[in-house]
Amino acid sequence: MPVLTARILSALASCCLLAACSLPAGAASPSAQASITPSPFAPLAATYTPSASPTPQASSTPAETPTPAPQPAGFTSSLLRAWVQPASYIADQCEYLSKRWDPQGSPPGTIVAPIMYHSILRGNATPSLSQDINEVTFYRIVDVARELGYETITSQQLVDFLHNNAPIPPRSMLLILDDRRAGTAQEYFLPLYEQYGWGTTLGWIIGDTSQRTGEHSGESLWDWVERLNDTGAFDVQSHALNHIPIVGGESADFLRRELGDNIPILEAHFGQRPIAHIWTGGNFSAAGVAMAEELGYQVAFTVYSRGPIQFNWIPQGEEERAVGNPLLLLPRYWDSAAELNLRQAAEIGDAAQQFARQNHAAEAAWFAQNCGGELPPLDAVFDD
Repeated sequence: MPVLTARILSALASCCLLAACSLPAGAASPSAQASITPSPFAPLAATYTPSASPTPQASSTPAETPTPAPQPAGFTSSLLRAWVQPASYIADQCEYLSKRWDPQGSPPGTIVAPIMYHSILRGNATPSLSQDINEVTFYRIVDVARELGYETITSQQLVDFLHNNAPIPPRSMLLILDDRRAGTAQEYFLPLYEQYGWGTTLGWIIGDTSQRTGEHSGESLWDWVERLNDTGAFDVQSHALNHIPIVGGESADFLRRELGDNIPILEAHFGQRPIAHIWTGGNFSAAGVAMAEELGYQVAFTVYSRGPIQFNWIPQGEEERAVGNPLLLLPRYWDSAAELNLRQAAEIGDAAQQFARQNHAAEAAWFAQNCGGELPPLDAVFDD
């Protein structure tokens, strides 16, 4: 072979090697491309052999896929503390929206404000315990609640509202009187029922019935509270067997005894099984919540003042969120701050209703695309 020809062939070979080394990063070589896993969608034909006289094919435009409606935004409020977040408990969004916009249910913006009470001191006496108030404060709370249009509901009404958005007053409240305070119930809360039709939830401790409460003890105390219950003014619910705080680490036997052994006693005295539990001292644990659920409690209350309750919207702090199960960790306002809290709760409810009105179109679009139906129009839900 002539020297010139050999040099030309050598140069051409070098160019090919250099070209092969200068592929863009990530580019596959021919052999690598051949080993790529086929798409999981419909495979392409392995070969294509045109006919002798191909027939022209009409061009077709691919069908347009509807643009997915975005997930509707959720309501929150700047009136909640920075560490408080609303928790939902209905996982199925179609179920939630269907119940949320049911014209036979409670319209969006309906709120429940649970208020925690203990002792009420005479006149304007200064309380020595943070959970107590005097009667001046008590009657101011009553005045504010009446001014804002609040009405009371029972534990069963609350459960029906939370599960099914059943109709309740737009501004509802639960007056929850903790412990065995028959005297306070009779002197302060029974008149509210007689004057305004307001009922009160009693968080009733079983404990040692020989303990004295005012001038009543043992069977005398039971007789007293049973007579109060007969008035229809009170909704007696669980406040544990012996009022022992649940802080974590307790045995299953202890939890079952403390949360469950009181149930048949309450049934025997008041003719109904309790569906609500008030956590002793506001203390709870994951195991305690699981036991409460196992025993059939449908709602339970902490002592955390987080905000008002709405359908599928429970304001919670980190402690409650860490446990889960929002329905068994509901917030309560303290009576000492209830005047302000009732006003804030009303503002949150009004803002939630306005948000719902503005967000209705987005929720309806999402519902139509994902749930196979239509939401009722606004004028079917709100009485404008």
